[in-house]
Amino acid sequence: MGDVAMLFPVLCAVLTQNDIKITLFTRPVFAPIFSSIKGLEVIGVDLKKTYKGPLGLWALAREIRALKPDHFLDLHDVLRTKIIRGYLGLMRLTTSTFDKGRAEKNKRVNAFDPASPWLISTHERYAKGFRALGLKVDLENLSLHSDLGVHSESTIEHGPGLSQEVLTFIKSLKTQSGRLIGFAPFAAYPGKTYPLDLSEKLCQTLTEQGHQILLFGAPGYEAQQLSALAEHQSNVHVLAGKWTFAHELEIIGALDLMIAMDSGNGHLAANFGIPVVTLWGATHPSLGFMPFGQEIERQLYADRGQYPELPTSVYGNKLPQGYSDLMRSISVAQIAAKVEEVLA
Repeated sequence: MGDVAMLFPVLCAVLTQNDIKITLFTRPVFAPIFSSIKGLEVIGVDLKKTYKGPLGLWALAREIRALKPDHFLDLHDVLRTKIIRGYLGLMRLTTSTFDKGRAEKNKRVNAFDPASPWLISTHERYAKGFRALGLKVDLENLSLHSDLGVHSESTIEHGPGLSQEVLTFIKSLKTQSGRLIGFAPFAAYPGKTYPLDLSEKLCQTLTEQGHQILLFGAPGYEAQQLSALAEHQSNVHVLAGKWTFAHELEIIGALDLMIAMDSGNGHLAANFGIPVVTLWGATHPSLGFMPFGQEIERQLYADRGQYPELPTSVYGNKLPQGYSDLMRSISVAQIAAKVEEVLA
């Protein structure tokens, strides 16, 4: 989901800086991410049923061609989308893709030097794909902010993007003390996930400082683990498995800060202009995955002194022997101090 969420600010820039219409094809579950972008048409694509296999992709390509677009830009560049580009080429529709930077990312991981210049961000890579079509895309001066109006009770009533259910929930939290802090300790791989026992201690530390903690995660296992974590703590609220994704996005827009791993939740919060403190374990932000508009000082890293092979891979799916506890090298005290620094 992270790569998809990182497209949000780029589409905002393209549509506000150019007289253009864009139709975005994405998985239905991701559609709510883009619902607030004016002028963007989002079409959900079910690749497991309606558009499954080569014949399904052929049907999708025909539907794309029927829209009579001037161009098809592939911002995923995987086997399925390469097949679609091939089909569209047979239909005489011009297509292009973007440079994911696979080779340079792997090269940097294999010979990592923290002093080397950072690679360009995924946001910038997306932007270059649009610029190649002659479009203006200025990300430097793009400002993303939440317009939900949730930071005081007097403005909550006028938040244009809040459903009634979320409005009631946020108002109930805002009547209590402290700031609203989102915390998403899970990630796709163990080398990017914050340990649950330390997550519990972090929640306790932050609530003792007067804050409200909102726990984000996937339904099922993650929701169960977060519920157990929060069971004996006050002012810790589990959202996982209790709200729709669209509602979770509304709640994220109401946060004062998000603590996230190298995963989708940090990017979702950044899309609202929310400060994000990101914990980096097996991966590193210099590969281009830092949430949009965030300061380098908000990035916290596992200790390369203890774990010199970090980053272990581009996406964190490789974990050398003896590295299972690498996320423990980011202490609760370190995170809590950074949170207070950012909120100050």
